[in-house]
Amino acid sequence: AEAAGVASLRSMLDQKAPHYNSNQRSYCTDYTLKRYLHARKFDVAKAFNMLTATLAWRKDFDVESISMLKVRGNGETGKVVVRGADREGRPILFLRPGQENSKDDHDGNLKHLVYELERAVACMDELRGVGKMLVILDLQHYSMSNAPPMKTSRATLHILQDHYPERLAKFLIIDAPWLFQGFFKIISPFIDKETAAKLVFVNGKTAEAKREVLSKFVELNRLPKSIYGDLGDEEFFTADEYFSDEGVEKFRKEIIRQRAAFQ
Repeated sequence: AEAAGVASLRSMLDQKAPHYNSNQRSYCTDYTLKRYLHARKFDVAKAFNMLTATLAWRKDFDVESISMLKVRGNGETGKVVVRGADREGRPILFLRPGQENSKDDHDGNLKHLVYELERAVACMDELRGVGKMLVILDLQHYSMSNAPPMKTSRATLHILQDHYPERLAKFLIIDAPWLFQGFFKIISPFIDKETAAKLVFVNGKTAEAKREVLSKFVELNRLPKSIYGDLGDEEFFTADEYFSDEGVEKFRKEIIRQRAAFQ
């Protein structure tokens, strides 16, 4: 059924192909088609609509030209970082709103998010079955002063669900305060059932209890000490290293090496 769905979706895309540029065409791998089919329960017409909406969005958002230099200002504090692999060999995307440094820069923050999502995707290995990521949301220092505006939160959710379908393995939420629980009630109607099923709240009474939960998903030496891990915070992230060509390559190879240890 999967192969037939891919063939049907491919033929629908081929009819529209003359309208697409080379980036849009190269995006439509068989693996991408499978993701969109899964996201729409193998309804080919719905998958086609979802995929063509993504192709239009990628062009309008100019995803291919979002460079490290363009997003470094927003990423300077390490509020969104791709670093290390989980126990299934999947890249880990860290979201740390407590490190917010450009709260009101809606467009800049979304560009930065998409840069990091693309960086995570570039560290996947779809041929070996690794096409998803683990997301860790660290809410230890979440407050009214650094909470993103609702507009940015909704746009983030929309991008993740509609333009990166079937990319999320699990979404760990650490130390959610009462303030976040109120926000979560407001945003939860916009979270689809599939995404909601992947949420894991990590709220143990002690640091040791939280470490125990986290260690089911990630080796603790891959988490910074600030997120109950064993890795020095400076070792985990410095902007100069992370936003350099050498850093991109170093951390990509680190994920590949860690993945190989699991497989």
